[in-house]
Order: sequence, then C-alpha cells, then structure tokens
Amino acid sequence: MYYLERTLAALRMLAEDPRVVYDRLRARVGMRTERLTEMPLGLYAARSWEAALVVLEARLGPVAEVLEEPELRTVEAQLQRWFSNADLRGAPFPCDFNADRHLARLCYAVCRLLKPAIAVETGVAFGVTSAYVLKALEKNGGEGALHSVDLPPLHAKGAERFVGAAIPGDLRGRWSLYRGASKRVLPGLLGATGGADFFVHDSLHTYRNMRREFETVMPRMRAGGMIVADDIGNNRAFEELKQSTRLWIPIEGAEENATFGIALK
Repeated sequence: MYYLERTLAALRMLAEDPRVVYDRLRARVGMRTERLTEMPLGLYAARSWEAALVVLEARLGPVAEVLEEPELRTVEAQLQRWFSNADLRGAPFPCDFNADRHLARLCYAVCRLLKPAIAVETGVAFGVTSAYVLKALEKNGGEGALHSVDLPPLHAKGAERFVGAAIPGDLRGRWSLYRGASKRVLPGLLGATGGADFFVHDSLHTYRNMRREFETVMPRMRAGGMIVADDIGNNRAFEELKQSTRLWIPIEGAEENATFGIALK
C-alpha cells in the first residue's frame, strides 16, 4: 500500500508539474551516488556555541542581547505548541528534519542584526528555520521578506501540505514558497529579487548541490551578507567558501554530531 500511494502521488505530481518529479529523481540519484565518496563525520574542527557567539558579538553587535528578546521566546513557544498539537500522520519527513536549536536561534540573531531585505533559504520541511527568520524580519519592521525553495515530497496525496505547516499564520505575509530543486529554481529567484542579503542552505547536503548553491548565491549577495549552512560535515563544500569570505566559522550544534557553518561575505 505504501509504494502504491507513493506511485500514485508521483503520477499526480507528474500531471501537475513534471519538472518537480524530474527534480526529485535527480536528487535521489545524486544522493545515492555521493554516499560512495562522502567524508566521515567530524570533517571540521567546529567551535562551541559559546565561543562562536563571542566572535559574532565582536563582528555583528549585541548577539547575546538579541537572543534574550521576548519575540524569540514567542516564536519558540508557538512552534512548541504546534508540534504538541499537530497530527503528523502521513508527514513526508520526520521531526528530525527540524533545525538544530542553535542553528535556528543563530538565524534569528543574524537576521535581527544584519536586517536583510531579502532572505533566501533552500529546504523547508515543517518550516522551523523559516519561522525564526520570519519572526526576526517582523521584529525588524520594514519590507524584509523570506523566499524559500523546497522540493516537494513524492509521497501519498496531501503530503505536501506539511511543507512549512509549522510557520505561524501571522508571519506568512512575508513568506513566499517556490517548488522545485534549487538547481532549477534558485538562479531565477535571485534574478527576480536582485540577489540576497541572507541565505540558508538546508536542502540536499551533497557536495555537488551545496557547492552549486554557494556558487549561485555568492556573486548575488551584497557585501556584509551571510550564508548559514546546515549539515556541513560530510563534504568540503563549506570549506571552499573560506577563501572568499571575511568570517568563516563551523559551529557545534545543540544535537550530537550536528555541525553547521556561517560565512560572512
């Protein structure tokens, strides 16, 4: 029954948008191919969360103060309530896909201090990171917006409704969602927005995909913009950003073996 539902869902998606089905199949092949050559965990000598905050405080401003803002506590409470009450039967991804707590809080703090007009992310899942970014943009005021790229799951009918489902309704006015692989969607999106001030990679964590995303974003990112990349530990794509950025830090996540990175252009 499981495979039949997935097949029927893929056929429905094929009728609606064949490009998305093609994107999903390419992603699956690429992921399985790269597993043969991926690096072991622990590739980077990551800084502790506390040590990273010291560096960011010196470069960006009052990070510790921002992390104490009531708005941050508000969005965390909203997300906690949503996951406590949500019926996740049929969800196409596990809660393990949610952002590491340190990464999510860092995204909030960076968006508060850099005040990006255009934030872009790849990979949404339930929308935890999205919610933190959107809350920071709301706190900033102005016209800041988040543009998210996500490759829809080929699961049973209705599975796509879970993408971004945890994002509070009062934050969605600043949010736009684009369906498809970042390889296809990201160049056009950045062309339409005129670039990005803040970018979060949390899509397919293969060397080829991560490097492609970084190479697509960096020329279109203003000086002083930042890349945040999740799950950097299995390949050297994030390391290759080191030579073209002013601040480059691998950071230990709150969860075991979780490592993410920041790169300031």
